[in-house]
Amino acid sequence: MSKSNPNSLVFIHQFSQEYKFFEFNQDKANTRFGASFSNKINNKTRYNNLFNKLGVAYKTRSFGNLEFFIEDNNYNYYYNSIVFDSSGNLIAPNSISDRINMLGGNYSYFANKLVANFSVSQSVSNQGISNIEARAKYKLNDDYQFEFNYQKLNSLPNLNYTLFQSSYVNYNWFTNFKTEKLNQFTLAASTKWLNITAQYKVINDHLYFDNSTNDIASLIIKPIQYDKTINYFSVKANREIKFWKLALDNTLLYQTVDQSQDVLNVPQLITRNTLYFSEYVFKKAMFMQTGVTFQYFTNYYANDYNPLIGEFYVQNEKKIGGFPMFDFFINARIRQTRLFLKAEHFNSSFTGNNYYSTPNYPYLDFMIRFGLVWNFFK
Repeated sequence: MSKSNPNSLVFIHQFSQEYKFFEFNQDKANTRFGASFSNKINNKTRYNNLFNKLGVAYKTRSFGNLEFFIEDNNYNYYYNSIVFDSSGNLIAPNSISDRINMLGGNYSYFANKLVANFSVSQSVSNQGISNIEARAKYKLNDDYQFEFNYQKLNSLPNLNYTLFQSSYVNYNWFTNFKTEKLNQFTLAASTKWLNITAQYKVINDHLYFDNSTNDIASLIIKPIQYDKTINYFSVKANREIKFWKLALDNTLLYQTVDQSQDVLNVPQLITRNTLYFSEYVFKKAMFMQTGVTFQYFTNYYANDYNPLIGEFYVQNEKKIGGFPMFDFFINARIRQTRLFLKAEHFNSSFTGNNYYSTPNYPYLDFMIRFGLVWNFFK
């Protein structure tokens, strides 16, 4: 874009091709997952995707940028087998293949203190998916900035909700779920006194995995679509207080969920606080920071992990949380070289051993990490 011609026309082409697979193997079947077709478990899910995006954008200095695009997304999600029940009825086919075509547009506006963006996309094939996003950021001055985001999203179910195959009898399904719906509002304010972000989500036709046995020691997982509305609200506040060479960085998150069943479980309160000291030492040859970080979240029914499907599932039998975590750290920088030492969860031996990251996976014990980063070029 030259000064003589402030407007420009830009043509866009984006292309990607990928292949992924998820594999789960066991030399001997585990009865925790129920009955199996064979004693040796060998599951493999494969996924191919070819993506093309063509677009044209008109860029101006005075009126912003306008873009139109079309997307072509061609995928194949597949197994090397077909599963039937004992009566010969089909349980799970070997593949899902589809082609998704989207039309969309994007408008961006840049003013002296305002940055705004509006984008919309809609499938023109038969999947019924769409996305509308609006963002605006206003900078009053260096001390005060405000941001607003809105998103309305209709998205397809993840493919493992629709089709899954396994050597375990109960882990074979083929479903026809509706699209998931999301309406999300986010307001953020950054000031010299406090940074605060509020978020409100309205979720419909939410998909999740559930343990049908209601027993944490037994895992028979099924995909379920929640047919009611979930309302989620959160407020996050951050403030760093500095005095002399000391600083206290505080982050607090409050969350609440309104739902008729406990399918979206979150801790109500999460806090992270870091007290640290900063100083130049050795005649200002090295800059050093050292301090302590405290983390805590309230008790809640955390989702548990199922390695067979590589996903988390909802459980309401065991709560985790309510334990403090302290980390000690030292960071140093000498020209292009950075050194760090971190003693993670150093309080684990004297605050009890009842700490978990998920209901069946313990959180890490006391651990020391150290390292060196040397940048040859600056």
